Amino acid sequence: MMVRVIAGAFIIEGNDYLLMKRSDTKKIAPGMWGGVGGHAEPNELNSPKKTCLREIYEETGIEEADFKDFNLKYIIIRRNKGEIVLMYYFIALSKIRRYEDKTQEGKLHWINKHELLDRPMSFEIRSMLKHYISIGYKSNEINVGTVSVIENKPVMNWNTIDSWEGLTGIE
Repeated sequence: MMVRVIAGAFIIEGNDYLLMKRSDTKKIAPGMWGGVGGHAEPNELNSPKKTCLREIYEETGIEEADFKDFNLKYIIIRRNKGEIVLMYYFIALSKIRRYEDKTQEGKLHWINKHELLDRPMSFEIRSMLKHYISIGYKSNEINVGTVSVIENKPVMNWNTIDSWEGLTGIE
């Protein structure tokens, strides 16, 4: 079984999110809306943050210094045919509103949070945004979602990762 590692971000400025509408000609998720991001390079497999920052810069020209906050918030695990897909998503609070449309992947747009879910999105992206808008923004926890299929419909199961630092008596 193969493993695919993806890292992306929801870039937020005020009540607006920078999303990409993927090109209709893309092989993966054509015409769908999502965050900015992409696949990890071999030298990035141990650093989803490095992957994410590289992808953000390549697609938007936005640099790490342009964020006032940049944190890993979601890890999604799903199975797709012969591979396990690990998706790391960061929440990036931006100090700026500008971006350069530097990508052939699709078109970037600032979208108000009240209009986010009105667009076609993958199940995983929609689940993350719903979770973040409803409760995820309230904490610093890392949320882990696993995708199951029940009665031929995808279901997201959420959990959080707690730190083991300082715990004693754990075997």
